[in-house]
Amino acid sequence: MNIVFGGSFNPPTKAHIEILDLLNKEFKPENILVIPTGDSYTWKNITPFKYRYEMAKLAFKNYKVLPLEQEDKYRGTINTLRYLSKEYSSLYFCMGADNIVHIKEWIEYEALLNEFNFIVIKRSNIDVLGFINENLAKYKDKFIVFEYNNDISATEFRIKKDKKLVNDDIYDYIINNHLY
Repeated sequence: MNIVFGGSFNPPTKAHIEILDLLNKEFKPENILVIPTGDSYTWKNITPFKYRYEMAKLAFKNYKVLPLEQEDKYRGTINTLRYLSKEYSSLYFCMGADNIVHIKEWIEYEALLNEFNFIVIKRSNIDVLGFINENLAKYKDKFIVFEYNNDISATEFRIKKDKKLVNDDIYDYIINNHLY
């Protein structure tokens, strides 16, 4: 098993790090591959890739951080996973529960669900199993739901600028680069 942990990491929080460490302990994967989304990802208020990539390297020192999605055009998770599958077998894409509820909006989502497996990080306010059974029933065997009870989010950091939500080196990087 190889776990792919994609996200904007805008910025990477203590929760992101804790999730990876828990996944590593629980599943003992061959690799955990961290993929920050590139600048072409259509998401509002995203900090430029060069900063998020550097913060990801600081935050995820024990894992492989790869700059695969820094392209002129966003090609979707499906293309990133297909590219990675040439080198890594048995890929599991890790996503938060807040993302699974929008998966039908993803590029080639049916091919994505057919070709790959997923670990969904449960959030307290989303019934992940209910959503999968109701909306993705034919793919239900593709999902592992991982319990995690920490609602720290990057959005919360961007709003509150609370130093307790990120590691010291990330906070220092944010201050030194005048981010957020």
